[in-house]
Amino acid sequence: MKKQVFPGVLLALAALGVSGCASTKIVSNHPLMEKSGSGPYATVYFLRPNTERAMGFPDNPLTIEMDQEKLLTLGKGEYTMLRLKPRVTTTMTLKSKTAVGPNWTIKEMSKDKKWSFAGGQTYFLVLKPVDGEFRGVYFVAESVDLFSAKEAAPKLHAVGVAKPISAL
Repeated sequence: MKKQVFPGVLLALAALGVSGCASTKIVSNHPLMEKSGSGPYATVYFLRPNTERAMGFPDNPLTIEMDQEKLLTLGKGEYTMLRLKPRVTTTMTLKSKTAVGPNWTIKEMSKDKKWSFAGGQTYFLVLKPVDGEFRGVYFVAESVDLFSAKEAAPKLHAVGVAKPISAL
C-alpha cells in the first residue's frame, strides 16, 4: 500500500510546485489592451527583478492598475509584454502589501505615476521595491532602455506572450 501512495504524493507535490512557477496574471479585457493587434499599439514590457533577500509580503505578486482598473499581477522574478492602446496620459498604480510600524501591522501600499505610451514604440518598465524600513516597502516603476532591459532579462522568467528581450 505504501508503494502505491508514495508516487501519488510525489506527483501531487510536483504539480503544486509547477503551478506556483508563474504567478503573473493578465486581465485580457482591460480597456487599454489592444486585442486585435491591427490597431496602433505600444509594446510595454513589465519587468520585476528578484530581490537580494526575502522581503515577506512584498514578495507576493504586485498588482498593476492602469487608470484605476486592474491590468495585471506580476510575480517576483518575472516579466511580461502587453500591447496597450496609445495614450497621451495614463496613470499606473502599483499596489502591494507590507508590514509597517513597531507592531508589524499589515498595510496596502499604493504608488501612482503618470505615463505616456505612443503607438509603434516599445517601453521597458522595471518595477523595483523601495524599503522604507518601519514605514514599509512600496514599489516604483522606472523606464529603462533596451540595453538595461537585456541585462535584467536573463535572470527573469518570461510569462505570457513576452518575446525574449535578448532577441530584440
